[in-house]
Amino acid sequence: MKRIAFFGFKNAIDYYQIGGTENYVRRIALNLSERGEAISYIIYGANQSKTVIVGENITLNYCVSFEQALKTIEEQGFDDVVCVYVLPKNRLRFFSFRNKLKGITKFHFIFFNWPDFTVKRWMYLNEARLLPYNGKLFCVSKRLYEYVSRWAKNAVLLLPPVPEEFFLKPEEKPVSSKIRITFLGRIDTGKGIGTVIELFDQLAKSDRFQCNIYGMHIKDDPKARAIHEWLRNQDVIRYVEVNRDAYTLQTNAFVANVLENTDIFLQPYAKLSSTIDTPVLILEAMASLCLVITKPFGNIPDIYGGSNYLMSCDNYARETLRLIKNISKDDLVEERDRLYDRNQKLDFKATSITERFINAISQ
Repeated sequence: MKRIAFFGFKNAIDYYQIGGTENYVRRIALNLSERGEAISYIIYGANQSKTVIVGENITLNYCVSFEQALKTIEEQGFDDVVCVYVLPKNRLRFFSFRNKLKGITKFHFIFFNWPDFTVKRWMYLNEARLLPYNGKLFCVSKRLYEYVSRWAKNAVLLLPPVPEEFFLKPEEKPVSSKIRITFLGRIDTGKGIGTVIELFDQLAKSDRFQCNIYGMHIKDDPKARAIHEWLRNQDVIRYVEVNRDAYTLQTNAFVANVLENTDIFLQPYAKLSSTIDTPVLILEAMASLCLVITKPFGNIPDIYGGSNYLMSCDNYARETLRLIKNISKDDLVEERDRLYDRNQKLDFKATSITERFINAISQ
């Protein structure tokens, strides 16, 4: 049995928070625990120190300070520590700490993002070159892997994991008299919620379509709060609020059910840096055989494959409206068959991703 810890600042790694980074880590942690590995979260920046037990093999250690978190890592003697995110002011200290324990513990890092600005991107992607890790450097997208592997022999491509319950066969996809169009995610400008509202306002005029928004908002973001209140008080678009800070074992089942009953999944990112570089939601929608209409940012074309549904960034709203108005049920069936084959090729089931992860850290 391995003793494995996932380590980072609370806003990036909280077990109970819903988001791309949190889902990625939590799904690997859950699958590792099911294999019998002893899993811990070491979370710093918490309001109070406490320990929470999740199931049989997952322990959440909440620490107020960074030094308290390092002390917890040292005292518990982990085989592997996977760093998710450390505040810039703590990084030199963490490098010194890694060197101190390098003969005892393997330290790994996960690259999640591709920053928009060149200088910030260089600093993020080269920090582990200047302050090296003695373990693996996991990369969630092809372009991250290609960049990091130019200088790091320990780079590993590891796509986001999607649980088994999301995956459908074409004949398992429910059929509806209406074409069901869904946006699910954070309702902030970086996710393109303004474009979604614009499109749904037009599509709601036709009885061919059923438009749904399942939205999470960051309560400290005044713009997101304003959008949330507007959606709550209108009656044209169906709006369901999702609590971002309340993950339970039923959360996956809820999202899987939403996507199972979705024909077209909209994800009009204003910028891909608003999420992890291979978006979890796109993989979840693919697993559920939803036709995904998004933009060709980053490696999304490599993931989604050859498609007419990756829209121009400049004319996304106009092109998407035209496409949806002309789409047929046969088009949906054809895309489901293509996605099913695509999913088999990529193999991003959580069990497969976890197997690759454990093989990598065991080398």
